[in-house]
Amino acid sequence: MRPSRRILTGVVATVAAVALSALPAADRPEDAEVPAAVDEPGVVRVMPLGASSTVGVGSPATAGYRLPLWQRLAADGVRIDYVGSRSSGPDALPDTDHEGRSGWTAARMVPMTGGWVLAAQPDVVLLHAGTNDLLQGASARATAASLDRLLDRVFAAAPHTHVIMAGVWAPLPKQRAERARLAEYLPRVAAAHRAARHSVEFVDTATLFPAGRTADGLHAGPGAYRTIASVWADRIEAHLGIGPATGRR
Repeated sequence: MRPSRRILTGVVATVAAVALSALPAADRPEDAEVPAAVDEPGVVRVMPLGASSTVGVGSPATAGYRLPLWQRLAADGVRIDYVGSRSSGPDALPDTDHEGRSGWTAARMVPMTGGWVLAAQPDVVLLHAGTNDLLQGASARATAASLDRLLDRVFAAAPHTHVIMAGVWAPLPKQRAERARLAEYLPRVAAAHRAARHSVEFVDTATLFPAGRTADGLHAGPGAYRTIASVWADRIEAHLGIGPATGRR
């Protein structure tokens, strides 16, 4: 939140120290870069993690899905704290933290992810990556492998976090075949991590909205981002064991 509240204390310090020792050297931030946060009772720490759609390209007035997601969860009585090392969004959004990197591939994110997650210690990670990999010519198999490695880094840094991994929602007409293959690979990636006792689920968003609801043929428009926000909210509430519009477990 503005300003971000991050203090390294008690149990959080212990968790961060253990997670730091498990990270590959390339992931380990300097000590001064690990300001893990207060565990505020009743507040769910949510990390939006991805590329330009996480930043909100296509609908800056809503920070993409982040404002409608905040509004939906608040209406349902769910208190969240967006976490991440980046901050951007409209004044209407009370908390503008995120971990969105416009233009980045999942492969490029892999070496950085552990440090980002270690610093933020999220309860829930909203992962949407892979679109740029396909756009830059990576195969579905290679993209799935990058996301698999990215999940490894997430769980090394925060073993008890829950990851909601969305598929590619951009139309990508020139990469249609690889996009379809990726949607087949990612449930298997998620299942393999669950077998390793990681808390992760895959959400297929391939047909979530038509190409006509994009802002530029690639990024979602405001209405489509509201649809995306509803998907995230439904999965967060299901993970928390509460029903929509009730805020009760």
